[in-house]
Amino acid sequence: MGRQQLQRTFYGLVSIGGIIALWVYLTGSGRVTPIILPPPADVLEGAIDIYRGYLSVPWYEHFRASLVVMLTGYFSAIAVGVPIGVAIAWWRPLEVVLSPLLAVLRPIPPPAWIPLAILWFGIGLAGKAFIVFVAAVVPCIMNSYLAIKETPQELLVSARTLGASQRTLLFEVALPSGLPAIMTGLRIALGTSWATIVAAELVVSLAGFGFLIMNGYRNLESQIVMVGMIAVAVIGFLMNWAFLLIERRLVPWRETDD
Repeated sequence: MGRQQLQRTFYGLVSIGGIIALWVYLTGSGRVTPIILPPPADVLEGAIDIYRGYLSVPWYEHFRASLVVMLTGYFSAIAVGVPIGVAIAWWRPLEVVLSPLLAVLRPIPPPAWIPLAILWFGIGLAGKAFIVFVAAVVPCIMNSYLAIKETPQELLVSARTLGASQRTLLFEVALPSGLPAIMTGLRIALGTSWATIVAAELVVSLAGFGFLIMNGYRNLESQIVMVGMIAVAVIGFLMNWAFLLIERRLVPWRETDD
């Protein structure tokens, strides 16, 4: 671990420690009520309740339910978004046709699709995964588009000089050159997918972190809400860390300071 990484780790631990210290001070001094901000001891008690089966649901079911919804929506977004982004960047007529549609749909926030998701797909996995898909497909499309559009012209000219076909230019020049940007889009989409899980699970869930957070809110159990939020944050951090490790293996030539 280099000096810069050690500094970033140190400052990160200091900031987290400062937040926890402030949390302990505010809740211990009585400056905020437990219903607004539960003390750490209550949050720990809430975590134990979830581990023992909060509302008769085993703790691992919450993780499994949220992960299935997120991965279904995320991989669907990759399967649709990356080819669309590459296609509209490579074929000008397709860009002319699809760009206005994307410009109109892009500003709509994913939770706004919840009523339509229920009407179109019902209250099962498909409806929740669709919300995640809507959130994740935009970075997949945009970064794939930019990856192809920003292919260095000298690479394309050199390949054409050697007699490369359009197919060869796309699959052996543009895509390898744009892979780092595409991977960045996939990482952004991963974070967006996981961050959207609470909104996705508003579509009537019986398990999952969104279920925990919403039921804690409805029952005025703020410690359950906090446990759900902390779990989402920690798992999201671990997902991003794992993705970075995979990215460094797949794109070792990329220069990054992540």
